[in-house]
Amino acid sequence: MDQLSQAAINGVMLGGFYAVMVLGFSIIWGVMGVINLAHGEFVMVGAYITWLLSKQLGWEPFATVIVVFPVMFAVGYALQHGLINRVIDRPYLISLLVTYGLSIIIANATKIIFTATPRTVDTAFSGFWRVGDVTVPITKTIVLIAALIIMSGLHLFLQYTRLGKSIRAAAQNREAARIVGIEIKYVYAITFAICIALTAVAGTLVAPTQPIYPFMGPPLTLKAFAITAMAGLGSIPGALMGGIVLGLVEVLIATFVPGVGTNLGIVSSFVILVVVLVTRPQGLFGGLKPAGAH
Repeated sequence: MDQLSQAAINGVMLGGFYAVMVLGFSIIWGVMGVINLAHGEFVMVGAYITWLLSKQLGWEPFATVIVVFPVMFAVGYALQHGLINRVIDRPYLISLLVTYGLSIIIANATKIIFTATPRTVDTAFSGFWRVGDVTVPITKTIVLIAALIIMSGLHLFLQYTRLGKSIRAAAQNREAARIVGIEIKYVYAITFAICIALTAVAGTLVAPTQPIYPFMGPPLTLKAFAITAMAGLGSIPGALMGGIVLGLVEVLIATFVPGVGTNLGIVSSFVILVVVLVTRPQGLFGGLKPAGAH
């Protein structure tokens, strides 16, 4: 029972990271109709920025978010204007190929700059709390709390701000949004910039909890697909629940199936993705209608 409780705690905490990680992927797809196959690479870039600031300047890793968010916001805005804007309204295959190419460029450029050696980030918030016979990692608790704060803030932004309402309007009916005076290109640019910045922040959160390396992106992109399938496009509560479900599945398998480690956890992402797409294609929690869908 203690082993099950420990696995459940670790799974929920891992799910908090997954929930933040998937938000940008889900919203970009739901609002703009673009499937970003470079999603995991932006998580990796955020983690490397955190590593640089931590190792070179001595910053506390979690404090690097004040640099990571604005820097990656600017990168996302520039990418949307220079590249992504050209594939909106094109067939899905075009955006898939473009973002896949972008993922290869980012991963290999990172390998050239930093080599393939895994890097680790140390934080002052290490150690454990003891709750009976169960240990609660302090670092992962901070990640979970940060995830809840980020998701709550994004929910309030989308629901109650003028720009947030414009983003939801553009996702639901692009032409109607244009008629009432919403500048779609501006909304798309800001949406992409915010999502890339949030994705990089997920890299900041994960950096103190696991090694970072140039090719860590593809498994994260796969998990983003699986969670989005469960959550529905653009659903913030769904992202949290989907992230927790995947986190629990991975940790429980790694704990109770001998000799597989986390390998079967990646396979479980495929299984969840296929099952949900076959049984409930709109996701367990509904969400935004993909831009351009009929």
